[in-house]
Amino acid sequence: MANSITNIRSFPGGQVKVSRIKAASEIKSKIYLVGAMRAVAPGGEDILPRSRKTRALLACLCLAQGERVSRSRLAGLLWDRSGDAQARMSLRHALSELNTIVNGRVPGLIEIDRDLVRLDAGACWIDAFAVPEHSERLLEDFDGISSAFDHWLTIERVQFEDRLRATLEKELNRLIEENAAPELRAAAARRLINFEPTHEGAVRSLITAFVEMGDRAQAVREYERCRTALHSMLDLTPSKETVALYEALRLMSQSRSTAPKHTQPASVEPGKPRQQGDLHAGLPNGRTEIRASNSARGPSIAVLPFRDLSAETRHDYAADGLVEDLIEALSRIPTFFVISRLSTLTFRNQDRLPQEVGEVLGVQYILSGSMRVIGDRLRLTVELTDTHRGAALWSSKLDEQFFDLIEVQNRLAEAIVGRVAPYLHAAELNRARTRGPEHLDAYDLFLRAQENMHNSSRAVFESSERIFDEAIARDPHYATALAWRAYWHVLRVGQGWSPDPALDTAQANRFARRAVDCDALEPMALAVQGHVASYLHKDFDLAFQRFEAALRVNPNAAPAWLWSAASHSWIGNGSRAVEEINRARALSPYDPLMYAYNSVAGMAYLADGQFERAVEFGLRSIGENRTYTSSYRLLVLACMLAGRECEARAHLCQLLKLEPDLTVERYRRRFPGSATPTGQLYCDTLARAGVPLFD
Repeated sequence: MANSITNIRSFPGGQVKVSRIKAASEIKSKIYLVGAMRAVAPGGEDILPRSRKTRALLACLCLAQGERVSRSRLAGLLWDRSGDAQARMSLRHALSELNTIVNGRVPGLIEIDRDLVRLDAGACWIDAFAVPEHSERLLEDFDGISSAFDHWLTIERVQFEDRLRATLEKELNRLIEENAAPELRAAAARRLINFEPTHEGAVRSLITAFVEMGDRAQAVREYERCRTALHSMLDLTPSKETVALYEALRLMSQSRSTAPKHTQPASVEPGKPRQQGDLHAGLPNGRTEIRASNSARGPSIAVLPFRDLSAETRHDYAADGLVEDLIEALSRIPTFFVISRLSTLTFRNQDRLPQEVGEVLGVQYILSGSMRVIGDRLRLTVELTDTHRGAALWSSKLDEQFFDLIEVQNRLAEAIVGRVAPYLHAAELNRARTRGPEHLDAYDLFLRAQENMHNSSRAVFESSERIFDEAIARDPHYATALAWRAYWHVLRVGQGWSPDPALDTAQANRFARRAVDCDALEPMALAVQGHVASYLHKDFDLAFQRFEAALRVNPNAAPAWLWSAASHSWIGNGSRAVEEINRARALSPYDPLMYAYNSVAGMAYLADGQFERAVEFGLRSIGENRTYTSSYRLLVLACMLAGRECEARAHLCQLLKLEPDLTVERYRRRFPGSATPTGQLYCDTLARAGVPLFD
């Protein structure tokens, strides 16, 4: 969406003012009010005053959008607890600071006379009147300046949000009325959802667009995301319209037709009872070794046989099938250790204490439940229990109408794992945070380092290096931690945050090699070694050898598929990249690296010439990690190649805030596919977007 949009705003005591916001490249000075406040002169100098109240004064003038504001009004807003004389004196000091710092660099930007103050809105670009690509609050750090200012700021935030919401809704409605391509409607709906996660109209539009694109699985995930957001943020359930759309979605085929067809229920053969295995069947190397290894490596979980409370025994197979689907889905989550189904059959229809089950199976958590089939409805109760404390951590009841029992059990398994996996990961993080330093083991430290590594703050990201080192010091043969330590250096270079890329490259090599030396059959170690080869050394032959080795060990190793897809996208193999990233995302739908998966998906579609889909995945990625510079580079490229140049330059503005030293030449040196026609196209496109050519 272009920055050159028409903004209409009513000001107290004034008339409605209409102004056309210029494109960012045409503006002499720029002032950012969304999120953390910034002010930049035409030459790039910082002109933001140091005093917090002087900054607030500048913000007031910006949001007046060129109208004159009386001194008495400003003094009352910012110094409402001071006497009149003191408030006027404080205002004079603030205006003096504003005049020195702002007008000293940009003469005439602030007009100050005896009674009134005004900002020349025509001489600067203000992000609050454009369409921000991120959903931070207006003037994020300005609460608490004064009671009057807080009241004024609340009103301004509401007006800003209403204005932005109306603009985004208008754009989405226009595309719907024009029956635009589903990729365009999906991108517009995603922008609105990024701003307001509970906007059901946008969610319904996004679901419809995904169905038309043939991505039924993502449509279902969007419904689940909306339902979770409504419950957690507003304590509401989806509206009748949204539920009706979801029910219709369940009957649709997976074709790309824009006229969805109802599917016929599949016939189901009643399952045969299975023989119960020995208690320890399926546990390689025995119970004791599994428990010891797992306590140092990650959360272990067993899914117990579900009780079938149905009146008819012919539905026993459905409970067994649900357990199998749950185990398969949980097994795809990195670091989770999942006990095989054969090992849990002994506990069918037994009432045993959680502590006993945990002791026998050597697990920290158990997932248990019951199901009842009544007519065409399936009622399910599920509970997650901590075996150490015997306490229930999470429980849920689900009531689903079904037409095909196998289809509903697959869908319920994904829904349950979608709720359990983040909760279990959060429980592990909380356990690691609350343990004293003297009780932390290598896995606890690894969890903390992973969490910091995915933080949007650069300072927090940097702190994860020390925590990884502590984890490795406690377990020098911890291959997974060594592999992630190598990836930390790759990510640091990719973000443009490395003060010495050559040193980070050497460190990435060293830790990747150590990871493989410690465990030559660890898929993450092999995959990250391939990623280092392709991204940092542009050695694609070696990279694909490592990815293939990782996938021979574990065909479901999502990181190997992820980085292999990235490598194919860099050298222009778009169709292969799309195929592999879709497989990676299906294997690891709840990965903490999902922002990277979506970014690579965008690069894959970009290499395949599907520019609108590339934009969609780029928006998803920054919605999950707003400091991931790769996604902003992707959005600049995709928008430019899709002919949406104004949007591209808006993304470029955010990219240069995160990576101010970016130039086309630096990108060329760093981009793995720089020697290919794809690399040349991307460099030329960045130059057209406005990225400086040289350092």
